[in-house]
Amino acid sequence: MISRIASFLLLAFAAVVSSNAQTPDTLRAPGMHLGVVDTIIVIGNTKTLAYVILNEMTLKRGSVVTEEAIEYDRNRIYSLGLFTRVDITFDTLGTVKFLTVSVSERWHLIPLLIFGFRDGDVKKPYFGAGFLHNNFRGRNQKLYASLILGYNPSASFSYADPLLDRERRLMFSTGLSFERIHNLSQEEALAYGDYEEQHYNISASLGHRINIYETITAIFGFRVITVSDYRPGRTVSTSGRDAFPLATLTYTRDTRDLSEYATRGSFMNFYATSNGLGLAAVEYARFGADVRTYLELPASLTLVGRLFGTAVAGGEVPPYGRAYFGYAERIRGYFSTVLEGEDQCGGTVELRFALLKPRVIHFTAIPLPPEFVYWRFGLSLTTFADVGTTWFRGQSLTWNSFSSGYGGGLDILLPYSFIVRLQYAWNDYGRGQFILDLRRPI
Repeated sequence: MISRIASFLLLAFAAVVSSNAQTPDTLRAPGMHLGVVDTIIVIGNTKTLAYVILNEMTLKRGSVVTEEAIEYDRNRIYSLGLFTRVDITFDTLGTVKFLTVSVSERWHLIPLLIFGFRDGDVKKPYFGAGFLHNNFRGRNQKLYASLILGYNPSASFSYADPLLDRERRLMFSTGLSFERIHNLSQEEALAYGDYEEQHYNISASLGHRINIYETITAIFGFRVITVSDYRPGRTVSTSGRDAFPLATLTYTRDTRDLSEYATRGSFMNFYATSNGLGLAAVEYARFGADVRTYLELPASLTLVGRLFGTAVAGGEVPPYGRAYFGYAERIRGYFSTVLEGEDQCGGTVELRFALLKPRVIHFTAIPLPPEFVYWRFGLSLTTFADVGTTWFRGQSLTWNSFSSGYGGGLDILLPYSFIVRLQYAWNDYGRGQFILDLRRPI
């Protein structure tokens, strides 16, 4: 009971922090002014076009330069996922003051041997092969294709262009996929036995980058879902096959310094999805929000808060459309426990201490391709508290409806944006568990 109260107090504090999310102006702490930049020079980008880098920077010609602003932009360039090393220096030559952005590029054309764990669960291994071009035409365009076997086998192809039209700041993406998914609903499995779902998806999106922090995106798609063993409720259609169009509108505001492991800034995402569009048996809408904030504190500490939730309206929601904890979303302390419902809400508070701030190591002892001579590492201690619940429409919520957990651990930041989390958590009944989490942290 004490742990549950503590978790809710921490969650209440996270709500206060999130409601005061930092703006871009407050991200760049005053510091000592180094001068006003006259020009920006980009070097080391043998494949990447310079505008891809410049578009991520808050510092422009005429900007006041501070050490804080340089470090913020350095991390934003890292967040592109295109470089193993990023350095920014401010220099004066005569009367001209200029920034030099020096980068070392990652390996962009990558044949993939794929191995991992679905939803970060070591009991659900998958393996396969694929192909990734991480920087097609030097414009940060992504081409990806894969064939995966093991747990939830799949095949997919996707293409994304983050700046289809530079003048209008338009983004575009498209993709198609097939996946055979082991039933997510524990309630359905316990009542009537397990089954599998076949998911066929095709989608396209068009977005507008309002400014360096904000985007709005419209996504249109078509889904076909069939089940291996039909029972009423597993699909909306009595044939055991649901086929329907869908449309999603999203708004995102992201001022984080480093998306893979932020230390300051905020992230907000709001979306609304219409499934069916009045043209199919499936006919329900889903709304959601995800708000995160990162406060940089003295002594290499970072306070992280997150609040998120999703709710439905309209017609019947089959098991494949429900909200779950125990898969993509987890409550540590109940890491493998599946909670399901039509609606969901949750929150997290983390306090991180950087034992080793992310730094680049230059390997020269052995000959390596240029894409692999720079390796970035980091190490942080964390303490955390999680809370969350799911429910169906018509059910009432009480304090006892929520599950919570707390604990601590070690976050290991590895090259190429790979992060390993080793943690121990207790739930609100005092039961503990070790956690190996390979998902990207909040």
